[in-house]
Amino acid sequence: MLRMRRAYRKITAVFLIFALTWVGVTPALAQTPAPLKLEEAVNKRYLELLALSPGVNVSAKEIEEFKRRLEREEEAEKRRLEQEEKNLKAQVEQSRKRLADLNKRASRDDEEATVERRNLHCSILKLERELNQKQTERRQGVPVAFDNKRAKLDLLLQWPARKKEIEQTLAAGRARSRRFGDVEDIGVRVIGEGQEKDIKVGEDAIREMKMYGLMPPEVEDKELRACVQRVTDNIAANSDLKVPAKVTILDSEEINAFALPGGFIFINTGLIEKAENESELAGVIAHEMAHVTARHGARLMKRATIASIIYQAAQLAAVIFTGGAVGIGTYYALQYGFFGLGMVLNLTLLGVSREYEEEADQLGVQYAWKAGYDPKGFITFFDKMASEKGYVRSASFFRTHPPFLERIVSAFSEIESLPEKKNLVTDTPEFQQIKQHLKKVQKELETDKQKRPGLRRMPECEDGKAPTT
Repeated sequence: MLRMRRAYRKITAVFLIFALTWVGVTPALAQTPAPLKLEEAVNKRYLELLALSPGVNVSAKEIEEFKRRLEREEEAEKRRLEQEEKNLKAQVEQSRKRLADLNKRASRDDEEATVERRNLHCSILKLERELNQKQTERRQGVPVAFDNKRAKLDLLLQWPARKKEIEQTLAAGRARSRRFGDVEDIGVRVIGEGQEKDIKVGEDAIREMKMYGLMPPEVEDKELRACVQRVTDNIAANSDLKVPAKVTILDSEEINAFALPGGFIFINTGLIEKAENESELAGVIAHEMAHVTARHGARLMKRATIASIIYQAAQLAAVIFTGGAVGIGTYYALQYGFFGLGMVLNLTLLGVSREYEEEADQLGVQYAWKAGYDPKGFITFFDKMASEKGYVRSASFFRTHPPFLERIVSAFSEIESLPEKKNLVTDTPEFQQIKQHLKKVQKELETDKQKRPGLRRMPECEDGKAPTT
């Protein structure tokens, strides 16, 4: 009998080990999570890292060593792109030389020369477009991507202590003592006194931006505008905004949004396309609205005039798109894209600075939460943009929303400090429907763009588009 019992225990033990192994649990390690590799950590979403960070056992020395590795990888990536730029420049020079040789053949083109000239034009314009994208990627996209990775490393070290501090503050009943901690008074409190004075400033800025050709075309689609206006109105009604919120959708593939003083909010079609759910769009709109309520743009442009700002922006855009040679290419660059403008505009009209961005993050989180949205929407969108492969389309987003570790920690700290609210909205069927509708709108816009009159007729190339430099 004793032997039978021992045999039974052995069989039971073997069966238990087999069962645990079958479901992916090794008995000896069942209660010990595998250590998180830093290579994996920098590619995880911020929300995942927040949950993992309290249990991660990593030293400051290990993180510093990994940061040095990231620096080497960043430099290698920049060198790779720089070499690709050189190759593209060489191809442009070769195509221009062929064009010069073509011009020496005769005073007028025959049918064969006309075709060759058109092909050379297409080749040059396409190569220059690729060159500009590579330069944007190297100068702006790569630094953003690696700054984002470094921020995630720092978050692993800093967040556990920060979270504990927040919990102690909440337990002590001092949550409202934080900056803008009176969230129950949203709509009654005064954040940016004198918002109504900014309306004329914003109107002047819009008029002059259009006059200088710095504003992409507006999208007039009623369904699309109604959806974005619905989200904007909901957030405005649950914010500290004291002026009407006027939202405009711009026909631009760049993933960006910006606000001008006086309640003028601009959303690119590229951003709507990229937003995964309604809370991400709401988070971006709430952030931009916070810039307006706190009067960031107006506070930064006391010594500047709208005209001088726009003029500087136009000069800067010309340098970016034409390498310093201002010409007709600048017109097309500004007509079909919005690259480059943030460099000057964000420091003045857009009210971007380290301090103001943190303020807008905190207030934006509060407004999204008050409006019933999941306040993590802006952070998930921010994270997605910083992790974007290819960098180019998202580079503009970070010219007007620079990434800083302090911003991430501040935004998450605010989320942790907010009163609990049930049934927060992450997405709606209406938003997913409008994303499908947007595809149709974009096709129509592209068709209209080809028919739109310009300063000169661009050559028709293989892709059916007129490449822009």
